[in-house]
Amino acid sequence: QRNAGLALGDYDEEKLTIEQHVEDLDKVIDLLFHNFSDDIQIFLAGHSWGGYLGTAFLLDDERQLKVKSWMNINGLINRNMNLFHAIERIQFVAEEQIVNNVNVEAWRNILDEIEVEKTKSIMQYDVNLEDNVFDLINLAEVQILRDNLVEDNFDSPFSSIYSDNYDPFRIILTNTGDRDRTLRTQMYVYDTFLDSNLDKINIPCLNIYGYFDVNTPLHQGEYLMNKISTSQNDKELLILNKSGHSTMRNEPTELANEMKAWIEKYR
Repeated sequence: QRNAGLALGDYDEEKLTIEQHVEDLDKVIDLLFHNFSDDIQIFLAGHSWGGYLGTAFLLDDERQLKVKSWMNINGLINRNMNLFHAIERIQFVAEEQIVNNVNVEAWRNILDEIEVEKTKSIMQYDVNLEDNVFDLINLAEVQILRDNLVEDNFDSPFSSIYSDNYDPFRIILTNTGDRDRTLRTQMYVYDTFLDSNLDKINIPCLNIYGYFDVNTPLHQGEYLMNKISTSQNDKELLILNKSGHSTMRNEPTELANEMKAWIEKYR
């Protein structure tokens, strides 16, 4: 991904578009076919932003033919809708914990913050309005960890893959925060195009979400399942009951086993 991880140098803002990222992914897949022949099979998997990117990639019929199956892991599908889904899921978890008499005061404080956000009657978010929702998400994620609802397996292979190239100093030097804001701005506009073309996706699709994911909740997986044209027998929504947004750190073994089983089914 451009300007991410260990990428060096200044980025070209004109190339920081969703369309460019889709083209980059397409070239990677073409290179794999070039290097290993057309006999190989490509199984596409993406987490979070990767879920959005993978979905956008598959909206084109010719690109879709290059892929055997799509594994969407905690993927964001509709930027604006996701923020409402996040608020809804935080409220659900908070009420569940209050019923279970776990850290009642902390969760009631979070519910109070949700009510404040709801009074704004926002129908369409943007990069300026979304910050308060992300504050709510951060509050809820911290409390979910404190309540031991999910487990952080920092020593898992998945964790090292996703975390080792995260360098806060490099992020500052390469303006990665600006990159993220640029892409988020585009996602709000791209939502409409993506929505109107989701029915073009008809390949096998596995959607994996964490029960306690309040960042991109399972509602996004349900939304994708209902929109794509894949037959009911070839699409599945799988919920990992001890996971939040980082399923590869919360339940790495379960995630790996489910992905392996899905690949075996369709290869």
